[in-house]
Amino acid sequence: MTMDPMSEASGNEPSRPDVSPDAQMDPRPLDNVTTAAQEMASSLDVSLVQSQRIRILNAYWLARAKGKVPSRSEIDPVDVRELLPNLMMIDILGDPPRFRYRLVGTRVVQYTGFDFTGRCIDEMVFQGREFMIQCYHRMLAEKRPVFGHYAWLVRSRHFGQCEFGLFPLSDDGSTVNRAISIEDYERMERDILTYGQQGAPMRKLAEGGR
Repeated sequence: MTMDPMSEASGNEPSRPDVSPDAQMDPRPLDNVTTAAQEMASSLDVSLVQSQRIRILNAYWLARAKGKVPSRSEIDPVDVRELLPNLMMIDILGDPPRFRYRLVGTRVVQYTGFDFTGRCIDEMVFQGREFMIQCYHRMLAEKRPVFGHYAWLVRSRHFGQCEFGLFPLSDDGSTVNRAISIEDYERMERDILTYGQQGAPMRKLAEGGR
């Protein structure tokens, strides 16, 4: 989830780095751009995503579900220790529901440039926010995992990209009041490793364009 460190409630203007087309790859979101993400897609079918991390968590969730929505107590982080940097734990509060991040993994913080632990999704400004809210509501309505991917404009004026999975949890086996989310930036990381920090072969923006 690509967070802009400036929230709607904040009056502080974040500093702006050099974003020339030849700048080094900086995966953090570009400040003050449209909140519309790029190439958005979501599905109830895990085949939409390529991420092995997401598929591992999906198999684990299904094993714990056994035909119902599993509870938080049935999900032991030790069982998926290797996924912890990519995970988020979400509390679902009130009616209409709000989605508050109880825990945010270190890799998510790295790629968003912002530790949003304790914040609600509607309190923040970031590229793709409305798309992600729609995905959370779909998870609530279907009581099933939702999978997806989207791309966003980063500070070096490349496109970042991630795949994600949203997994419902319930304290009573029916009402969804928590969720576990995973974001995988492997495609983006692979591009950086393959092409170097300059990232030239990535889908770089033309001057003045989006």
